[in-house]
Formats: sequence, C-alpha cells, structure tokens
Amino acid sequence: MNELNGIDVPERFVDLEISEGFAAHIGPLYWKLEKNSCEIGFRVLEHHLNPGRICHGGLMMSVADMAVGFAVTWERQLRCFSPSINNSYDFISPGYLGDWMQTELEVIQTTKRIGFVRRLLNGSGGTVMRFNGIIKIPSETDPRYNDKHFAERMQRLYEKHR
Repeated sequence: MNELNGIDVPERFVDLEISEGFAAHIGPLYWKLEKNSCEIGFRVLEHHLNPGRICHGGLMMSVADMAVGFAVTWERQLRCFSPSINNSYDFISPGYLGDWMQTELEVIQTTKRIGFVRRLLNGSGGTVMRFNGIIKIPSETDPRYNDKHFAERMQRLYEKHR
C-alpha cells in the first residue's frame, strides 16, 4: 500500500486526476494503467455511504461505467471520449466503509464503432458487483466527443504507460 491524498491505495494505483465534471464529485478515484489493461479503484469513504451505511450503488455503477468507457478507450488508444450505450449491473454483496474497491475488466470485442466489456467490481471481501457495458466508439472527427485537452491527456498517458 502507499498513501495518496491521505488515503491508503494499493501499489501502482495513482490519482485519476479528474478535477472537472461529475467524477470530481464522487472521488477521490484512482487508476492503475498497464500496457494491456487499466483499472479504476477507490477507498469507500463516509461520503460514499448510503443510509444503510454501505457503499452507495450509484457510486459503484458510476465507477463501473467510467471503467468500461476507459477500458475501450485504452485498448483502442482513442483520443476522444467514448460514451456509454448500455450498461447492466448485478449487485452481489455490499462494500463497507474503509473497503478498497477496484474494477477488473475484460474487453470482449471492439468493432469500428462499438466496444463490449464485462467484468467485476471487487471489494476487500470479494466481488461486490458484476457488470456489462457497451460503449460507442465515435469518429475522431465528431466534435461532440473530441476535446483538445482530453486528446492531449490521453496521448501523454499512452506515451508514459505503453
């Protein structure tokens, strides 16, 4: 384990560094980037809990959704944002305050315009959620999904971790 922002995270996980939009409100989030894979993780904190004092399902679904999109982006080395088309989730067990949660992804297939991903969200006690996702792979000329800063960030990540 190492400590980032005062939170214990497993080795090789680094700050996701998203300071804008929705993801900035649900964090802190971390990722582990390797040549052929990327995973997202988080430590369950007080603000992640629902009234039952377990990790909020909406947070787990949000992290899985982000991970699915990023897995396809990473595998295809895209420089544009890839939005979700469809996701399904099966909750298996709860995540508790202090648990480390991380995705475990498998990109099943990508076509010219679609990516298919399945896998798990694992907690300290084992699997907490199973999920499947379908992602749109947009044209790199489609202005709705192309942001200069996103493209530059992805290029830096590919150069550093590939």
